[in-house]
Amino acid sequence: MVQDKQLSSPKEKTTWRKLFWVAKLVITLLILSYIYHTFENEQKGIQDIGLVYKTILSKTHVLIISIILLLVPVNWALESLKWQRLARKAVPVTFLEAFRGTLTGLAIGVAAPAQLGDTIGRVASLRSHDRLKAIGAALVSNGIQFYVSIIGGGTGLLYVGEKLGLDPVTRSVLNGLLILLILLAAAIVSFRRKLTEWKTEKVFLTKLLSYFQIIGQYSAADLIVATTYGLLRYAVFLSQFVLVLSLFDFGLTYTNLSACAALIFLAKTLIPAVNVLGDLGLREFTALFVFKQYNLPAEQIIAATFLVWIINVLGPILIGIFLLWKYKWKGLK
Repeated sequence: MVQDKQLSSPKEKTTWRKLFWVAKLVITLLILSYIYHTFENEQKGIQDIGLVYKTILSKTHVLIISIILLLVPVNWALESLKWQRLARKAVPVTFLEAFRGTLTGLAIGVAAPAQLGDTIGRVASLRSHDRLKAIGAALVSNGIQFYVSIIGGGTGLLYVGEKLGLDPVTRSVLNGLLILLILLAAAIVSFRRKLTEWKTEKVFLTKLLSYFQIIGQYSAADLIVATTYGLLRYAVFLSQFVLVLSLFDFGLTYTNLSACAALIFLAKTLIPAVNVLGDLGLREFTALFVFKQYNLPAEQIIAATFLVWIINVLGPILIGIFLLWKYKWKGLK
């Protein structure tokens, strides 16, 4: 180990610091570009949305809006607890470190495809030379939230599926896909240890597989606790969306609002986030499709979705950018 450290000359360290600085700059510019284009896409309806907000941001809604705002840190705290529980199997991690990694991952996640950015942000923010061993933990954490959304969305589909106007074939295919995904999850959990015991003579593959060995080390208790955090976080996020929708007095029951919100989350989960619509655009498109059965004003549906994004995503992303620049990450080992 001493010899390894001696091999790192001051010049090499300076080069690495410059590379990390450039990488953070590029990521920051991509995140800001994402935010800019998101608001630019809303320009066409921003005046109508502004008028809608004037009607709901009143004294009568102070309590509901306060609850929505208070649930934001609860939402990300639960995600951080889940990440901490899973990551500490690989490296020591405190709650504050897990919270920092969660927000950093959220920010970088909008600059990279699928869950790649989220995984990079979480793993890189860990204060350990063995941080790469937590890659498998990040996959498990995201996988748990994926399946929680699948189950929640499937429940919503059973409740309001007939009202969506989907033809029988499409509904059968969608139901079959959800069942297949749930069975796949059960198989992965059951055979997780065997899946990580695969041996190969190729040095590169052996090194790569070592980053996923942690998946086979989780006990049933670990997965149950992490899944409980995932379920609680889903309940919080769903509650936020339902409370925002309730501000618009749509005349729908909380059960109907919850089922529709669950379907919106389901679409966001199943459809890749990297597309021309973007994360917010996808949610708006899905929300308009789901709520069309109730003949609700489109500008109010878009305003509700936009408000949820501003409160629960934009704020944490901006904090994530701050954390990205505040902490100096040491070279990966």
